Amino acid sequence: MTENQFPTDTLNAALEQLLAPPQLPADFRDTLMSKVKQESRQHVNERRLALEREHALAREQLDHGHVRMQRDTLALVVGVAFTAGACAHVALPWLQSVVGADSIPALLLLAGGLGAAAGVSVLPGRPT
Repeated sequence: MTENQFPTDTLNAALEQLLAPPQLPADFRDTLMSKVKQESRQHVNERRLALEREHALAREQLDHGHVRMQRDTLALVVGVAFTAGACAHVALPWLQSVVGADSIPALLLLAGGLGAAAGVSVLPGRPT
């Protein structure tokens, strides 16, 4: 064999003779395990704190979105109510002249019934 083709066992044996393993303290394994556990606890605590911050931020964003949605819904309801009142103010005299005075309550009941049917059709929990 040449110098560069040592068998692995021979090389390992030569290295073991030249490089003696360092002497370790008697409680090395226990110390190592306690350090690993301590690092794991610190990592878990850091991760828990990060997740709590993330949860608080997400909750704040959801609350902000909920308030915005409530405000927009209220503005929509007020706008629709105002528009319906303005339309009724303009349309009722015209309907009274076209249809007659006796038909107005029937038309109002019909309009109310159609509005109630439209409202029931979008109730939550109903299959779409």
